[in-house]
Amino acid sequence: MKLNKRLLVLSEMVTKPYQLVWDCCCDHGLLGIKILSDGLVKQVNFVDLVPEIITNLDNKLSRFGHKLPVDCQWQTFCQDVALLSLDNTLEKSHADTKELVIISGVGGELMLSMLSRLMEPYSGKNIDFLLCPVNHTYQLREGLIKLNFKLIEERLVTDNDRSYELLLINQTAQQPLSLLGECLWVNESESQLYLQKLIEHYQRRESDQTSTDCVNHAVLTAYQNLYQSRYA
Repeated sequence: MKLNKRLLVLSEMVTKPYQLVWDCCCDHGLLGIKILSDGLVKQVNFVDLVPEIITNLDNKLSRFGHKLPVDCQWQTFCQDVALLSLDNTLEKSHADTKELVIISGVGGELMLSMLSRLMEPYSGKNIDFLLCPVNHTYQLREGLIKLNFKLIEERLVTDNDRSYELLLINQTAQQPLSLLGECLWVNESESQLYLQKLIEHYQRRESDQTSTDCVNHAVLTAYQNLYQSRYA
């Protein structure tokens, strides 16, 4: 099973023996299957809102599941991510994080909507979230900070000329989550190109609008200031 770079790096960020991993917006299920294949996690729940995707994934797991480790388990769910039944007993004081929720391949605004609704009954619980939005990362980070999420790890990965911010977060972690991703700008050539594309995107958004959008302008200014401090 060959994964693209984005999914491969996501799988590499799963470094704990979680009791359960939720692979949300799972599409073909490649990420969850890779996690099961690695053997560290014994159970993955695949979640998608599209019935055809879940039907196809059920068929795939039925045909090829025997190639996975014999002690692994999986379930599939055709449902809204905001309605996941997580472990409601994981208080902040628990040292071990037992569940990981992965949400990948959707826009940052939709992702934030999912998390805002999902976290209503689970606020303050010791649950890890691994996120890979396809756009609107600044707005997502802003919303995550308001939801009291903290940072465990973040990476920047470029795959097929598109760059993605990968965020591993938890409300019980200690490191603050930043709006701009302070840990992303390590690989200078990769991060500089990504930052240039972000600036160009918000410049286009600002010029396309007949009236000034204060939100877009603030984001553009933040990225421009970051570029000046890092690369000018």
